[in-house]
Amino acid sequence: MKSGLSFIWMPACKSVLLVMAATVLLFSTGCWDRKEVNDLAIVTTAGLDLKNNGEIELTLEIVHPKEVGGDTQQSKSKSSSKSSGSTLIWSASGATAADAASELQVMLSRTVYWGQLEILVVGEALSRSQLREQLDYLVRDSNVRLRVRPFVCKGTARDFLASDPPLEKTKADFLGGESKRLFRRPITLNSLVQNLGNISKEAFLPYVDTTQEGGESVPYVKGYAAFSSYRMVGLFQGESYSGAKWILKQVKGDVETVKLERPSSPLISLGVLSSSTRIDPKFAGEIPRMDIVIEAEMSLVQNTTRFKTTDSKFIRNVEEAAVDKIRKKAEITIKQAQRMKADIFGFGEEIERHNPRKWKHIHDQWERMYPLVQANLQVKVRIRQTGMNSVPVGKS
Repeated sequence: MKSGLSFIWMPACKSVLLVMAATVLLFSTGCWDRKEVNDLAIVTTAGLDLKNNGEIELTLEIVHPKEVGGDTQQSKSKSSSKSSGSTLIWSASGATAADAASELQVMLSRTVYWGQLEILVVGEALSRSQLREQLDYLVRDSNVRLRVRPFVCKGTARDFLASDPPLEKTKADFLGGESKRLFRRPITLNSLVQNLGNISKEAFLPYVDTTQEGGESVPYVKGYAAFSSYRMVGLFQGESYSGAKWILKQVKGDVETVKLERPSSPLISLGVLSSSTRIDPKFAGEIPRMDIVIEAEMSLVQNTTRFKTTDSKFIRNVEEAAVDKIRKKAEITIKQAQRMKADIFGFGEEIERHNPRKWKHIHDQWERMYPLVQANLQVKVRIRQTGMNSVPVGKS
């Protein structure tokens, strides 16, 4: 009896196992939606512009197929594409960014792939009017990484992407390298989305421009673009750009050149070794006050005086001159930000962190209060390094 049951049971078990194996194989085919590299138009940089007719122009920097071993694709419209070394530049327009992307896809024989997007460049006109609305398209795409680095450019993103970056093959390589070289903390799409329209800490982005060198347009980072209520409201350039970097803890490899009062106003150049900034809100009345402490360790990289760097009095004078210059730049920058009504330094955020109850009370009035906030700046500078020689060149 037992042998008969075994004889019947074995084929049944085999049938069940076969069905289970077939089911597992059916649901474990993970490559059913796989796309070959040769089927993709890989985007490294994207640009957004607002055209005069109100349309949104999307410009993409796409890896040249030859660079990845694929077949090349020639554009049927000379006005919509341009070759730039190892990349191709394509542009299309539409009512929205999504509409422009759809138009671009029609022009390309490969599927636009956003997974390698590194840089987003936004034209100045769009930054001042529809940045939030058009960013929505990119943020909703699951292939777009939130660590993408956004920039604002002077003029149009299309013209900027048509410029040739020195030393680098692509705009993504150039702007990514500049971001790492100039800023201690990267500004990402994620931080932009979080701060855009945030009353307690408004957004800011690096501002880039081009200059003519040898007949070619060469891009470079020129300053910061400040935002308020979802729109770009102004620029920090020159001294105010440097002052903003000090307050925002973005100083990296910068050089400060100071002038001594005696003798005959000689110049001393100091390299920044490290820096820190602390903002503490104080509540003595209706309008809060911000106590800002900036500390820096610096190295003396050039001495145009006849003084030895072993002279402690000389070093103290240089430190005092550096303190005075950094403080003045920071004060100018804060006043400029208050005129713009752009709290890019996060004064409101600091109030909320230190005293949530107070922030809840003044939150609705912060837009009115912010331009009236007094900033008390304290700067501390220490020269830690003086270089190889203590004696100036030409003095024995």
